[in-house]
Amino acid sequence: MPNYVLLNDTLDTWHHGCRAVSRVIRREMSLRGFKLTASSRVGSSWWEDTSFVEQARKADIILINGEGSFHSGSDDAEKCMRIFDAFTTKTRIALINSIWQDNPVEWSEVIKAASYVSLRDTNSQRNLNSLGIEAQYCPDLSLVSSRPVSAISHRIGIAWGDALRRNTSRGLYNAFKSAAGENYYASIRPRRRSPITSHPIKDFRYRLVCGLKHYTCFDDEVGLSQFLSSRELYITGRFHGACLALCAGTPFISVASNTQKITYLLHDMGLNTNRVFSDLKHLVSASPEEWSWSEQEQGNLKENLENASVQTKKMFDAVCSC
Repeated sequence: MPNYVLLNDTLDTWHHGCRAVSRVIRREMSLRGFKLTASSRVGSSWWEDTSFVEQARKADIILINGEGSFHSGSDDAEKCMRIFDAFTTKTRIALINSIWQDNPVEWSEVIKAASYVSLRDTNSQRNLNSLGIEAQYCPDLSLVSSRPVSAISHRIGIAWGDALRRNTSRGLYNAFKSAAGENYYASIRPRRRSPITSHPIKDFRYRLVCGLKHYTCFDDEVGLSQFLSSRELYITGRFHGACLALCAGTPFISVASNTQKITYLLHDMGLNTNRVFSDLKHLVSASPEEWSWSEQEQGNLKENLENASVQTKKMFDAVCSC
């Protein structure tokens, strides 16, 4: 059985969207007969993990889960790039599900050694193509992690979420508390801190916080997406929060994240890019009526969610044969 190692793995993170992506990678590689022999958690110094290095030497493919790491020459991305110096002449290396924005020019020369590159937005794809690198496009894998639900005839209330920046998260939560009508705070954080390691004290403490602050929490991304499917609007600051809202067919608006990734997502899905705001001012007074899907958006969303499934299968077929 062929095998692979996974670099920048996000399974053991406290975040529904990141876990969803990692589960999709495992599922699709397994369906194609590939066995995962080792993984290195996002942000880890993989070269210090002797077990991972040993398995990487034996691997048929080194798979890099780019996620949102590959922007502005980030430390996490730089750690991933080091794999090319160590293994590129011996092993196939594929970078998938990645953004590519404002990275050092010299990185483009290094990434040319990759056997396969697929980026999660067309802007990133153009960035690399313009540098002479053949990069493919496949939307973020969280879009195929939770099966899109059928249209819900009755939706009620607004769901609020958090954001990457703490001050923005605090502002969103305060807006949730002061909002009139039926409102929910749908946490992007799973009930359990880790699906791998037991953290009973931390998990218990989080359950207390959820109760005290009136968070609505879920075991996995499917639960969150299903919950969003019965809401009229989702207000968030998270890229993967936006993705799971799309899986649910739920209109959303967002405060901008650390890159333009949410705007790129909207553009590629054929949705109104004006749904992203630079600050909270417009979000706190938003109404579902104001931000319901247009007829054009509804059609584009349905078509592009279907395309995402097809593109995901094609991408993994290409990865396994690169």
